[in-house]
Amino acid sequence: MTRTIGLYGGFFNPLHEGHLHVIKTSTKSLNLKKLILLPTYQNPLKENQNPKSIYSQISELRLQINEPLVRVSDFEHRYQMKSTYDVLKKISTKCSLNSFYLIIGLDQLGHFHEWKEYEWIIKNISICVIYRPRYDEFIENSTVQKQFPHLFMPNLETFINNSTPCSHILNVSGVEISSSELRNS
Repeated sequence: MTRTIGLYGGFFNPLHEGHLHVIKTSTKSLNLKKLILLPTYQNPLKENQNPKSIYSQISELRLQINEPLVRVSDFEHRYQMKSTYDVLKKISTKCSLNSFYLIIGLDQLGHFHEWKEYEWIIKNISICVIYRPRYDEFIENSTVQKQFPHLFMPNLETFINNSTPCSHILNVSGVEISSSELRNS
């Protein structure tokens, strides 16, 4: 299969052990050659929760992440992208999305149907969902799984070797932490 690049977006405010777990798990499990972190410009489902300048945030992230395969990008900010759909459409004008995995947490799977053009996303890029504790109800019970059960691959090998966009929940032990909880403590 030709997918060798992961795309992982979020506020990363602050970067924590859960984010690092996703980075390590996805690079190893998917045998990625590169993982691109995309700090969020503006999440349409949340208030802007990052008062830092993007360049300050990117510098901090680069210092905190000691993984040679990870690149922190200002892509969303440079183009003022407000949704994953916008990011993927922009990327698709330059290259095929068949080279990429979209990496999301299990918590996001439960809200995926609220994302802008979510049906287009799920039909155009392979999505690896990383397990997160406390969100077990989304493993078999998300709206997108009910709408598109044929796109969810039962095991990792089938997912990796499938030539068309598909999804898989990587059910590995997760880290029980969230940026929101850290900010509010």
